[in-house]
Amino acid sequence: MPSIPKLKLDFCAAIAAPAELTSEQTRLVAELTAALPSMIDSVEGVSAEERAALTAWADSIILRQFLRATSWDLHASIKRLTATLKWRNEYKPSEITAEEVEPEANTGKQFISGFDKLGRPQLFLVPRMENTKTYDRQIRYSVYMLEKCIKLMPAGVERVTVLVDYEKLNIFNATPLSVSLKYMGVLSNHYPERLGVCVMVNASWYFSGFFKLLSPFLDPVTKSKLRFTKVKRGTAAVMSDTASSVATQESSEEGTGGWTSIFEISNADQLPLAFGGAYDFEYDHAVYWPEITSV
Repeated sequence: MPSIPKLKLDFCAAIAAPAELTSEQTRLVAELTAALPSMIDSVEGVSAEERAALTAWADSIILRQFLRATSWDLHASIKRLTATLKWRNEYKPSEITAEEVEPEANTGKQFISGFDKLGRPQLFLVPRMENTKTYDRQIRYSVYMLEKCIKLMPAGVERVTVLVDYEKLNIFNATPLSVSLKYMGVLSNHYPERLGVCVMVNASWYFSGFFKLLSPFLDPVTKSKLRFTKVKRGTAAVMSDTASSVATQESSEEGTGGWTSIFEISNADQLPLAFGGAYDFEYDHAVYWPEITSV
């Protein structure tokens, strides 16, 4: 089976035109832009090189994302963006090296391949393939992959689609709740408006209990982006829409986007066979890793 990921958009995606800003929103973007130098000044010990990197990162797209995430509250946006500038200067997500996180990548528990119907890069997660207990490095690897997704976004695309294969998840291979919460904190605090949709595939019985523990910590906007689906391996995705399946999942779906067909989100040729698609892909680290590290 070929193990070359699809890292370039090879079809005409329905990329939406950016929403027109109102005059008030335009004013708020300008004010946040004007406040940026003083926010960077507040980063303790920032060097001239680091200042330049932070200034380049905080472009108009980033500023609009922080404003949207705070419902266009300028003071809240300044507070959140300042915290993220400090985090980026300390954590240095754009400087995480392939060598540092490669031990986390060997089993293919995360991989990027293809784009959804809206042109968003697809990040696939397979929790049962967890191979380490180095939790800090696991989070750095997740951040590394998210940064790769952002680099792969076509013009006009600002979000990523995440597809998580929860089949066979159990207490022995599940990521600890504390680690999941820490990563969710990084995602929500420092990458606002980056998640387009998160599709939970073939959720196991264990996931239901895990989700109930995680759910109270998810903000309503993030939670509304969660979808559930069932797929048949190597054949086709099927919508789990029978009365019984909806009834049994009702409690865990509260506040989420509910059940869907995976083909409502992505075309079959953009999905690996293991996710019910038609792309003949199987993770081979020796082949895949050079492809993704070159991005």
